[in-house]
Amino acid sequence: MDNFVLVHGAWHGAWCWATVMAELERHGHRAFAMDLPGRGIGPLLHTKVTREAWVDSVVRLIEDRDLKNVVLAGHSMGGLTISGVALKIPKRIKRVIYVTALVPPEDGSVADDIAAHMTPEIAAALEQIDGGISSMMPPDYFRSNFIQDASRDLQDFVLAALVPEAMLPAGEPVPMKEFHKLGLPVSYVTCEDDLVFGDPKKWHPGQSSRLRDPTTRSIKASHELMFTRPLECARAFVDLARD
Repeated sequence: MDNFVLVHGAWHGAWCWATVMAELERHGHRAFAMDLPGRGIGPLLHTKVTREAWVDSVVRLIEDRDLKNVVLAGHSMGGLTISGVALKIPKRIKRVIYVTALVPPEDGSVADDIAAHMTPEIAAALEQIDGGISSMMPPDYFRSNFIQDASRDLQDFVLAALVPEAMLPAGEPVPMKEFHKLGLPVSYVTCEDDLVFGDPKKWHPGQSSRLRDPTTRSIKASHELMFTRPLECARAFVDLARD
């Protein structure tokens, strides 16, 4: 039995993992997720949301439950958080899985990647909330580039639950040289139809190539695979945990 700790990305919350968690538990594993600070049960002014706050919240979840043999998975912007968590508690981590996720560079920050792949729609999503730079993806772009393989009803359901995202953590660098030195097993789940940045190759190999010898799984899905392909997503996690 493995302990899967699932970390959401921008605009999402713990709720996004519900079906994947149920499938993991059906196969005899334990699964955990939480709202990162800045949303849901962790409200916080966007000026106070930091990468460290995100990392510490996941570390507390793992330590408070004394979880070991943890398979740590992060979706999209969640790649920023899981990298930091692994750095803090490496002995509790069995594997780190980046799920069509941003992999922080050794120099700079993921904000540099976002800027490099900026589309007019993503640029238009940036706004000021509580004095901090935040973003909320335009619904039409979300439908066409994030979750285009879902029914209109499912798209409506997901859109209704999204919340503005604090963007300051994206500009904070992660000590990835130290992360790589840990030698933890790493994996990357690539979504073949991920059009967030226009071209799926900007995720894989664009982001995945920053990892050291990752195992990989490919799923025919959009960026929002936890909604459109939850069973395949859970199966990929279980398979990768065995590698």
